[in-house]
Amino acid sequence: MMGETRGLRKKLSEVNMEPMEEDKRIMLNDDEIILHSPYNANEVTAVKEIVGARWDRLNKAWRIPVSSLKQIKAYAVQFDYWLDPDLRILDLPEHPYEREGIDLSGESIAIRFRYDSVKVAEVKQVAGSRWDGKNKVWKCPKSSLVQAIEFAKNFRLHVPEELESMQLKIAESQAEKIAASRATNADIEIPDLNGELLPYQKAGVEYIIKNRKVFLADEMGLGKTVQALASVQHENAFPCLIVCPPNLALNWATEIDKFFPTRTWKRVVNRSDFPEEDADFTIVGYSNIDFHPENLKGYTSYIFDESHYLKNPKSKRTKRSQSLVKTASGNGLVLCLTGTPITNRPAEYGPQLEIIGRLKEFGGLWAFYKRYCGAFRDRFNQWHIDGASNLDELNERLRGSCYIRRPKDEVLEDLPPIRHSEWLIDPDPKHLAEYGKAEKDIAKFVAERAAELAKELGKDPKSAAVRAKFKAEAHEHLIKLSVLKKIAAKSKLKAVDEWVESRINEGRKVVLAAHHREVVNLLADQYGGLKIQGGMTPDEVQSAKETFMEKSAEDAPVIVLSIQAAKTGHTLTASQDMLFVEHPWTPADVDQVSARIHRIGTTGSVQITHALASGTIDEQVFQLINNKRAVVDAATDGSIEDLEEINMATLMEDFLPS
Repeated sequence: MMGETRGLRKKLSEVNMEPMEEDKRIMLNDDEIILHSPYNANEVTAVKEIVGARWDRLNKAWRIPVSSLKQIKAYAVQFDYWLDPDLRILDLPEHPYEREGIDLSGESIAIRFRYDSVKVAEVKQVAGSRWDGKNKVWKCPKSSLVQAIEFAKNFRLHVPEELESMQLKIAESQAEKIAASRATNADIEIPDLNGELLPYQKAGVEYIIKNRKVFLADEMGLGKTVQALASVQHENAFPCLIVCPPNLALNWATEIDKFFPTRTWKRVVNRSDFPEEDADFTIVGYSNIDFHPENLKGYTSYIFDESHYLKNPKSKRTKRSQSLVKTASGNGLVLCLTGTPITNRPAEYGPQLEIIGRLKEFGGLWAFYKRYCGAFRDRFNQWHIDGASNLDELNERLRGSCYIRRPKDEVLEDLPPIRHSEWLIDPDPKHLAEYGKAEKDIAKFVAERAAELAKELGKDPKSAAVRAKFKAEAHEHLIKLSVLKKIAAKSKLKAVDEWVESRINEGRKVVLAAHHREVVNLLADQYGGLKIQGGMTPDEVQSAKETFMEKSAEDAPVIVLSIQAAKTGHTLTASQDMLFVEHPWTPADVDQVSARIHRIGTTGSVQITHALASGTIDEQVFQLINNKRAVVDAATDGSIEDLEEINMATLMEDFLPS
């Protein structure tokens, strides 16, 4: 290094003191270096390698922080530039300013430097960074130490030795956690377990008991319930509160009785009464947690099943769940369980991470939004958090912190494959007139709303401002598209009937999935009445499932599922054929419903068929699902592909006048 410095100084002494070309000069301007140069491709490439260099379009010059002095001196020698005499004699110390650098500040990393616009822009790229106005310092969570050190070294800021050592330890710990988050085997014994855990389930238990506050996100059908129960049992972390969708309460009770028959449980079944008897497990539905706030506090462990129900930070159940966890006693377990941690966008991670106490590792909710959700403020001062950014980094940080997820094809070698196919159907002509009228009604509504917005904004209805405003509120109007979806579904029923009959004739059982109650009922009435939909009692649902699972294909060939009512907690592995007559808005719902027949216990190749009415909204919705899936897969599994914009609003926007 010293030899390089002496060599550079010798070469600088040979640089002319007087500018040879008016446009080839490097000047010192306060705490910034200004580089003037005629265009040269090689020189532009070289200057872009200088840390902090940015092009000033107004003044037609490059601006470079003084901290990059060594690089700019080398550049001057290489390309024969006149160098400001003040720059020639300037020699920055190893750490130019006493207070410039990074160090520990409580549970955060403090980053100190004199104001420099380039540094400010770069420090904002450190995950979770925020300005602490009171202490006049930038801060970031410890989990961003690697990025903070990289920032400091780029700008020659001081990095204490203890932080260098901490960085190595953190990197080693994260590497171990990332490997453990994909583990498929472990050697662990669960006391009083009635049965045997599969190897990957043992690995899940081991991960949970080591990390305590965990996001268990294994794919659907891999036994997250028994992994959670076994973890609580292994740690003797009782009493434990299980919060779940109401329709899954009995399933949890059944699993407790099956695997841990010596353990007791009680259910909260209504809003007025709370069972007073002592029990190891208390099971309560999300709909009831607001009515027993005091009774649900102070448990040792908390389990939140299908935790994507808590994706909205403003909902009552999310806020209540977050408050309950804060009352936990002792060093118990806090678990979020879901096979679909996000259904649409990365922003849905935030509230769930808050529940398990991990959001602070990402710098807080808004730091998370800005780093991983492409958060921005539009011209109407409205924040948008429905984007996706830095997804590879997000997945790595999740796995290095609190997140375990294994796909079926990696842990269940004997699980038959699942195949998806599209089936394009010519709509029944008798429904086309009805569909056309519904389209005109929506177009009329959209035109009227555009006119209202134009009046409010003082703009032309076809202007970009009106389109932007309508797009911002379009989600509020998506329900109007349900009319089109329902008509499209009914236009497929004749073709669907032929499809079902062909499977029945082959002696196969069939599962049909639909969205609208009317469509579910039409299908169920056509094929024997077996169905699962909202409004049915738990006993009615259980009876329908048992009939379909236990009776022959001749006696019970078809069951119809309401997508929203039947997407969790049901096993229907008697069938290997599922037909989506209608589609939901999200890929997560598709995957959850598909998992009813593709899970442990499946004995044959599974075929999922997607019926699409040609020339209708069906095709757009299905494309939308696929677009979202790319983002969801990247955020949950780290599989980065070509990502398309998440934009449900475009379906409504298409009706705007052009």
